[in-house]
Amino acid sequence: MISVLYIDDDVPAHKTMKMLLADEYRILSAYTGEQGLEVTATERPDVVLLDLNLPGINGIEVMKRIAAGPIAPPVIMISAQGDAASVVEAMQSGAVDYIVKPYDVRKLTGTIIQAHANAFQFRLGASPGSSSALDAIIGESAGIRRVKDLVAKCAASHAPVLISGKSGTGKELVATALHRLSPRAEGPFVVLNCGAIPLTLIETELFGSERGAFTDARSRPGNFERADGGTLFLDEIGEMPPGAQVKLLRALEEKRVTRVGATESVPVNVRFVAATNRDLRAMVAEGSFREDLYYRVGVLPIALPDLKDRPEDVVYIALHLIDTHSSKKKRLADDAREKLFAHSWPGNVRELRNVIERALIYAEDDTIRAKDIVF
Repeated sequence: MISVLYIDDDVPAHKTMKMLLADEYRILSAYTGEQGLEVTATERPDVVLLDLNLPGINGIEVMKRIAAGPIAPPVIMISAQGDAASVVEAMQSGAVDYIVKPYDVRKLTGTIIQAHANAFQFRLGASPGSSSALDAIIGESAGIRRVKDLVAKCAASHAPVLISGKSGTGKELVATALHRLSPRAEGPFVVLNCGAIPLTLIETELFGSERGAFTDARSRPGNFERADGGTLFLDEIGEMPPGAQVKLLRALEEKRVTRVGATESVPVNVRFVAATNRDLRAMVAEGSFREDLYYRVGVLPIALPDLKDRPEDVVYIALHLIDTHSSKKKRLADDAREKLFAHSWPGNVRELRNVIERALIYAEDDTIRAKDIVF
C-alpha cells in the first residue's frame, strides 16, 4: 500500500483526506512544516501532499528541504492559492504537481499514482544494476508486500518452501529471491520443470543414473547432486508421477539419493523449493498426490496473487519491463496506463510482458500510447 504524508495545519482537511483515501493509501498526518520534515525522515512516505501556507516553516521551504534529502519522495503541492505566481514558485522549488483546493478526488488519486510511478521509473533508471533480490519482485500492493515479507522471513530457514500461484504469476522469480537471500546464495540454484520432462526421464533428471542402467545410459549426477550446497527448485511439482513422488519423499527425509541403476546412495545437502499452479490439497483428496509428500514440501507456503487482484501493480511492472527490454528511454502515456489498468490479465505477468514487448515494437517514437497496447 502506497504511503502518503499529508502536511496541512487544517485539522478538518486531514479528516476529509483520510475519509476519502484511507481505503487505498496509508495516510500519514503532519500539522506543521517541522513535524512534516520529521515524519518524512522517520516514515519515508512514498508521496507527500503539502499545503503552501503553514505555521512556522512555510510549504516552499519544507519542499526544498525534502527535495534535498538522499531519497526524496515526490511532493504534490495542494493549496487554496491558485494564482500563477504560487504555482510557478512551487514547481520551480521541486513540486511534481500543484492541485488547487477544493480538489477533485479522482484527479488527486490519479496525480498520486502518477507521481509515485514516475519516481519508481526514475529509481529504475538511476540504479539499473540493483542487486537486491526483493527488488526483482515488482509491486506495491498489499498482496505483493505480504509475499516479500514471507520471502524475507523464509529465506534464512532450511525448511522446504511451497510456492503456489497461477501460471505467469512469478513463481520462479520468488524461488530465485529465496535462494539469493539465503545462506546458500553462493551455492548453485538448480531448476527442474516437472511438467516439461517426460515421465520416463524424471527420475533420471532428479537422481542421476549409472552406466548400464538402461539403453545408452551413462554415469551422471541428477539435479539433487548438482544442487548440493545450494537450492533445488522443482517447478510444477503437481505434474510429478506417483513413482517419482515416493522417491522424492525418501530423498527429502533421508537427505540421500540413489542414482538409477546404482546400489549405493550418496548424501545431498540442498534447500528444497517447489512450485505449483494446481490445488495440491484437492489432488491429495483425489489420490493423485501423496499426502505425506504434500506436508513434507509445504512446510513454508507462499501463495502468489493473480495480477488482476493487484491492479495497482500493473503500471510498476510495465515500467520495469520497458526499462528492461528497451535500449532507449520510453515513457508510458496516460491513455496507455489506463488501458493496462482496465485489462483483466488472465495470463498474469507473463501476458503483461508479451504486451509490453509488442508495444515497444509498435511504438512510433519514445512514447507508448494506447494504440500500441494490443492484447
